[in-house]
Amino acid sequence: MLHSFTCQNFYSFSHPSTIKFNVNDKAPESDKYFTSPFGVRLSKAQTVIGPNASGKTNLLRVLPFVKWMIVDSFKADPDTSIPFKPYIFTSKKNQTTSLEVEFEIDKSVYIYELEFDSQKIYQEKLSIKNKTKQKVTTKYLFTREYSDKLGGYAILDKKFNLLKKSIETEPRTNSSLISLGYHLNHDYSKKIVEYWQKVHSNVIETGWSANMAENIGRASVFYLKNKEVKTSVEKILSKFDLDLIEFDIKIIKEDNSKLNIDIAGQHQIGKQKYELPFHYESSGTKRLYSLLYSILQVLDNGGIAIIDEIDASLHPDIVIALYEMFISPRSNPHNAQLLFSTHSLQILGLLDKYEINLVEKDQKRSTSEVWRLDEMEGVRSDDNYYTKYMAGTYGAVPDIK
Repeated sequence: MLHSFTCQNFYSFSHPSTIKFNVNDKAPESDKYFTSPFGVRLSKAQTVIGPNASGKTNLLRVLPFVKWMIVDSFKADPDTSIPFKPYIFTSKKNQTTSLEVEFEIDKSVYIYELEFDSQKIYQEKLSIKNKTKQKVTTKYLFTREYSDKLGGYAILDKKFNLLKKSIETEPRTNSSLISLGYHLNHDYSKKIVEYWQKVHSNVIETGWSANMAENIGRASVFYLKNKEVKTSVEKILSKFDLDLIEFDIKIIKEDNSKLNIDIAGQHQIGKQKYELPFHYESSGTKRLYSLLYSILQVLDNGGIAIIDEIDASLHPDIVIALYEMFISPRSNPHNAQLLFSTHSLQILGLLDKYEINLVEKDQKRSTSEVWRLDEMEGVRSDDNYYTKYMAGTYGAVPDIK
């Protein structure tokens, strides 16, 4: 369960910028929110809204990047650069980037902190919160800090107990300790990695992954291996394409480098069935087919779905339906969470002010800023957020001259 994340000097965000899933007691009692085992109220969904080029995609990059760092960074070549971009519109050079993520696993809340540049991790810290009847305290499980004097890392990990396993494996400058620990079958690292493996996103380092063929191929392989998920996808798609009943998926050729997949939609008109090659299906059907690959895994197993431009090629009613899948306890029994950006503003009519994040770029400095609507003074719970946003009351609207 995600509580919050913060980035600084990360793509277009030069200053500390935060997305929060935690809400206070003023948030209404509804299925949109739940109380975590640790006792914190969390939202199931957060949306990010703002003009084109305001920084929405950059904000959604944070969690996929943290996932890569925790899960996969040890697999990278030791000489490979860390895959991100710092804020570039500044005269200050050699500034490091900072990230912080707060998340919950099995009644424990963890805070993961990173400071790095494209070549090296300078600081990495993992702490855990402990809760008693009197107070909440925080203690470090490990700290790792690069020292020029040592020519390497000073590491304290008595609570994490990784050094005994990694004594023959030197920590890499472009890899997290947790990823190293997972490689070494370290139990605590495996626990953290298993949480982050449940983070699914259509955001990659270069932005929203619009490679439809690649996304469809990845989804199709998964559906072939998971028949129940395939059936769920077909049921959902049939609600929006009324004569579509199922998909036939076949692997025509498989070798070490490439999968060739043949997909055909089965449509029923009256009592007659017709086969339609997948490339003739609508753009919306193709997009939903690939999106549900991530969404249903998260809903079935818990975790976080990060979807950039969730409305691309989709009718606004479908965007609302996807959002409501996360809100309904029936379709979301594990309190999976959704972080998404959209230009389909009709959804503002369904959201509370605790679910709406606005992103805007400061034109003087060309740096992105984000704020949640409940942080603004004078915003009422019964406001018509759609009308007021469109009128420019909250900011974060295009300045078209």
